[in-house]
Amino acid sequence: MKKRNTVKIILIVLCIILLCVFVYSGYKIITTIRGYKQAEKTYTEVANQFATVVSSPTPVPVESEQPQDDGIDPEVSPLNIDFAGLRAQSTDYVAWIYGPNTVINYPIAYTDDNFYYLDHIPGEIQNANGTIFIDCRNASDFSDQNTCVYGHNMNDGSMFASLRNYRDANYYTEHPVIYLSTPDFNYRLDLIAGFITEPTSFAYASTFDTPEQFMGHIELIKDLSTFKSDVQVNETDKIVTLSTCTYERDDGRYVVVGKLTRIH
Repeated sequence: MKKRNTVKIILIVLCIILLCVFVYSGYKIITTIRGYKQAEKTYTEVANQFATVVSSPTPVPVESEQPQDDGIDPEVSPLNIDFAGLRAQSTDYVAWIYGPNTVINYPIAYTDDNFYYLDHIPGEIQNANGTIFIDCRNASDFSDQNTCVYGHNMNDGSMFASLRNYRDANYYTEHPVIYLSTPDFNYRLDLIAGFITEPTSFAYASTFDTPEQFMGHIELIKDLSTFKSDVQVNETDKIVTLSTCTYERDDGRYVVVGKLTRIH
């Protein structure tokens, strides 16, 4: 009888533990879904208020100086950003990034640390989606030879999750450019490489001691790239490195690098 009671008590304790795990898991799932919806609502409102996509460019050879067949000129930005209104929301917002035919259509923030925007979105709201932001060791105006920009790889496909699609060379063929706008200039990122790395890798170097060192950097990232790009880079060019998490290795990162080309 005593043994039977002990077994019964153990079963009851196990049931309570399993119930607690179930309740906690359900809470976490609901919280995560709410976080996704909150971030989506906030960023959609910000985009609707302050960002106008004039057109949706289709892939063209980035070296071409001729308008596309559909009349879209790759030398003209598809973005029209109300930076006065955007910066009235927060002076931390310094740029906008847009990937044609992707979910990437977000403001970019800049502050004096690399932690705040990991879990905050516009309006000082704490949220796991965070905000896309420039590395605090960089200048905020993309004037460094390599500017690093970070965004989360969210399970719902938002933020920078789609960058990992560049592991497929066909995806690069369909999405060879990304656009940036700042209060002063418009840019096109002519993508040159994408590869898996780690958080402390050479990929995040912002300055180079010599032109030869910079060109060696370009050669190395092209060798590592999961897609082949014919975009030519010279020693006076600037690049932008977009970074997100990836899971092929512990604490892995997937970075996509583009040549910064100023456009109208």
